[in-house]
Amino acid sequence: MERDTLSETELWFKKAFPTPQSKNVHTQLGVHFEEVREMILELDSTDPTTRQMLTLAKDHLHNLANWLKASDKVVHIKHGRRTAFLDAMCDQIVTGTGVMHMFGMNSCDAMKEVNKSNFSKFENGKVLYDDNLKVIKGKDFFKPQLAPFANKS
Repeated sequence: MERDTLSETELWFKKAFPTPQSKNVHTQLGVHFEEVREMILELDSTDPTTRQMLTLAKDHLHNLANWLKASDKVVHIKHGRRTAFLDAMCDQIVTGTGVMHMFGMNSCDAMKEVNKSNFSKFENGKVLYDDNLKVIKGKDFFKPQLAPFANKS
């Protein structure tokens, strides 16, 4: 049975982190904010105020991402707020998909390509980690070829 794209992404994480520890949580949060920063790096504005706010957000996200990736036992979900946190995370998936749609991008096929690339990080089905417990690229890793999906056809 073919798995949907989001299920494939989740499967990758289950294989990479079958029993996530506190350090894995912090590293993943840091990586998540790092990716938001990378998105901001690709944006520009003719409005000086917007450009300044993008720069400030980029700088703060860089610091936060690095702090989280290097630390442990710093961040947790507020007591009784797991459902609200889950809602916010689901909304990020929805709004991220919406942003790609608004810019005329093919998010579904792009995610399939990213999943293939992520699975190529494993070596003989095994996961390799760096000192922050972030998955590193194995010898068979290939970068996702996203150019065909940057403009919907």
